[in-house]
Amino acid sequence: MKVEWRREPPSRAVLEVEVPAEEVDGAVRAATARLSQRVKVPGFRKGKTPRAMLERYIGRDELYDEAMGFIVASAYPKALEETGVVPVGRPEIEAPSLDEGSSLRFTATVDIYPEVDLGAYDEVRVPFEPKDLAETEVDAAIEDLRRRRGRLVSAPGVQAAAGDFVLIRPMVVEGTDRFHAGREVLVEMGAGVFPREVEEALSGASAGEERSAAIGEGGRLVATVTDVKRRELPDLDEAFARAVGDVATVDELRDLIRERLAAGAAAQARETHEEQVLTGVLERATIELPASLVEREIEHLLADLQESLQRRGYSLDRHLQTAGKDLAGLREELRPRAERRLKARHVLDEIVGREGVAPTQEEIAAEEEKVAAELQQDLARVREWLATEGRRETMLAMLRRRKTISTLVDRERGWEEGREPA
Repeated sequence: MKVEWRREPPSRAVLEVEVPAEEVDGAVRAATARLSQRVKVPGFRKGKTPRAMLERYIGRDELYDEAMGFIVASAYPKALEETGVVPVGRPEIEAPSLDEGSSLRFTATVDIYPEVDLGAYDEVRVPFEPKDLAETEVDAAIEDLRRRRGRLVSAPGVQAAAGDFVLIRPMVVEGTDRFHAGREVLVEMGAGVFPREVEEALSGASAGEERSAAIGEGGRLVATVTDVKRRELPDLDEAFARAVGDVATVDELRDLIRERLAAGAAAQARETHEEQVLTGVLERATIELPASLVEREIEHLLADLQESLQRRGYSLDRHLQTAGKDLAGLREELRPRAERRLKARHVLDEIVGREGVAPTQEEIAAEEEKVAAELQQDLARVREWLATEGRRETMLAMLRRRKTISTLVDRERGWEEGREPA
């Protein structure tokens, strides 16, 4: 068997495979034997049908199609092994008509993992910008704690406005599964949880009124407002400070919240800087992503979104309906994110190979303990689980990429601070 191959954009391999005549004839014989076992020809037992009768019954094209399947199934893996090509997805096969007694030359085109040109990734310069904490953020955090501790109380005679909670009893429900006739629903005005048309219809409503709303295309809701509620907030006093922060005074509560917010702001600033450095690295890199790899990543993002929605009690169909999108539109919306994730993954892996970045045993152990805590499982069992189905290698690859980003950021901070980067 002879094999030639070439790379074509975007990250595709084209393999030209020539199969010798004796292998072609052997595939025809194997196809004849297999079809003879599978096809019942009147007057013959299975496996005993002469080839001439079998061809007359099923046609030569079907016999040759079966033989072609044998040829490709045998020759394609050998061609990959001989050339060292690592495929992504299934190949597209182009082959002429089969001719017994002659060799067969077919073409297999398949997506492959992309080559990466890193460019001048080590010349990225992004100044670190710490985030200052304003006292208004502390005030807002305290008010949020008060809202969480608040309780809903009826507000007779008021007209529903943003921030109020409207209790409705649907009477007519058409073209939507968000409401059910006779089942009361509490709608928070301005929260965006329910369709915009419903919130608009309830704006200004008071208890006892009837309101109707057209929802989407053909949907309709008619409901009675049974109550309008407002959140009653607890006093900001020592009792509140003890309840929410286990501290004695409001000033101590403010100090505690300020410390937590500052830690969060510092973490956010570091994360933002990491993302900016990574963006700079990606902008300098050149990579052609194969279409099948991008589509597979979009599927992963869709699966992640679906899982997230299910945890919140929503379905993907309901999400699409609420957002006014279809699945094709959502896939295109996710495409840039999928392409960036893939580009980041391959670029970081290339830097890992160039710089020899590797996690320490302490970092590996810490990640294993983190996974065990998240899964609420014994550490020994988690290590056994990681050892199956390539999970440990996936974890190690993630740690290598994470450490590579940290290395790039540390190098960047070194340049910024005027010291020689490691």
